Amino acid sequence: MRRLIVLAALLALVATACKIETNFGAVIGANGAGTIIAEVGMDEEAQGFLLSDSTDPFEGNDLTDCEGARTREENRGDMKFWIIECDVADITEFESMMSASENTFLESFDITVTDTLVSVSGTASAEDTLGSEAEGFDPTLFEESISANLKITMPGRILEHNADSQSGNTLTWEIPVLGGTLNVQASSDPTGNPAGGGGGGGFPMWLIVVIVVVALGGAYYLYTQNKKKGGAAPADTPPPAPSA
Repeated sequence: MRRLIVLAALLALVATACKIETNFGAVIGANGAGTIIAEVGMDEEAQGFLLSDSTDPFEGNDLTDCEGARTREENRGDMKFWIIECDVADITEFESMMSASENTFLESFDITVTDTLVSVSGTASAEDTLGSEAEGFDPTLFEESISANLKITMPGRILEHNADSQSGNTLTWEIPVLGGTLNVQASSDPTGNPAGGGGGGGFPMWLIVVIVVVALGGAYYLYTQNKKKGGAAPADTPPPAPSA
C-alpha cells in the first residue's frame, strides 16, 4: 500500500482529482481474539493510473500471509475499496505485524487485554512516506490526494481515547502522511456495555422509570381534579310548579 500511496501522490500532479486512501486496524474481542483489517481505496482516476487487470492492490501486504485471510471489494461514494481481513486467536499478533511493516507507518504499537481492561497505545509517523520518489515536490500538493487512517474497534465500554473521531466502539486516528507524529491512546472496560447499548449504556433506565411515574402521576392528578370540578357543578334549577 505504501508504494501505491507514493505513486498516487505523484500522479495527482497530473490528475488533480486522483485520490487514494488506506485504512488499517483491528477489531479487538473481550477474550483477546480479534480481526486484523487492511483497506486500500481509490477513485476512478487513481484506478486508471495504478491498476491493470493483473495488479494486486495488496501486493506486499503482510496480511496476505495470514492463514485464513479473506478479501472483498466495496464501493463507498466515488471510491472503490479493496479489503483484506484475517481472524486471529490472539490479537496481540497485530502488534508485531503493524510495527514491523513499512506499509502502516506505525513505529510502535502495544495491545494489552485483561479481564477488566483493554488498552492500546502506539506512535505513528510518516515523516519519510514520500521518500526520494517525491524529492523536489511540495508535499502540500498531495493533501487532497492521499490519506491514511488507523481504525481500532474496542470491546465493551470505552473509557478514554485520543482518536480524531468515534463511531460506536470504532475509533479512528488520522495519520499525518505528509509529516509529523501521531500518538495513539485508548482504553475500554470489556465487561461494560457500549455507549447506547442496553443495561448500563445510553439513557439511564432508572431515569426513564422516574419520568414515566411522574407523567402517570400528573395525568392521574389532572383526571381527579377535573372529576371533582364536574361533581361540584350546581344542578339546573327546576322550572316552577304550575299554579292551581
